[in-house]
Amino acid sequence: MLPFLSLVLPAKFALGLGAPIMLVSDTAGVVYYWKEWDKRELFLLLPPAVLGVILGASMIKFIPNAQFRFWVGVFAIVFSSYQLLKMKLPKPEASGEWANWIPKPKKTLAMLFGFLGGVASSVIHAGGLVMSPYLIQKSRDKRAFVGTFVLFFASMNFLKVIAYLRIEILTSEIVLLAAIISPLIILGGFLGNALNKRVSQKTFRAVVLAVIMTIGINLLIRM
Repeated sequence: MLPFLSLVLPAKFALGLGAPIMLVSDTAGVVYYWKEWDKRELFLLLPPAVLGVILGASMIKFIPNAQFRFWVGVFAIVFSSYQLLKMKLPKPEASGEWANWIPKPKKTLAMLFGFLGGVASSVIHAGGLVMSPYLIQKSRDKRAFVGTFVLFFASMNFLKVIAYLRIEILTSEIVLLAAIISPLIILGGFLGNALNKRVSQKTFRAVVLAVIMTIGINLLIRM
């Protein structure tokens, strides 16, 4: 979403706007997966994640706008290239794609992932890339995975709204606007889900990633 918004808005402003938009989507997810999350994991993950959000927001404040836009473009290209390449590679035989990539989770590892997830989420809305490898291995089933995931990021996005307001890349007027258009956000999610069911997963994902890569290149060209 950040690369998309950065095409028409200043990159930092796009980052700020993304938090309330994602909070609306996450809230719907929390309702759908109510109480299906892993309380123990959230207890370990959330405190260091809060520190990560604070650190990430502090970093954003001191990054020049042009440089921030440049790194959004780089992130879009690297992310999409990696994901497209991964689609071509054979998947591991283990039940979880990341199962053999990460050591057996312990409390300190959970806290590290929580902190890094908070920083990545705050700086470029990329916390999911950090948290997915940890949670997909740790969760007892897919609904627990999604439930823990959405509640974690609902909490992160709530904190990010506050942090972005404090560093002035988000205004109260924009938060109100996001609340007003929230029905359209939910409708967009519904339509996207319907489209995803009609188009093969591989095709749908490849098209979205190709668009993200194109946007990233465009952001760098327009520097």
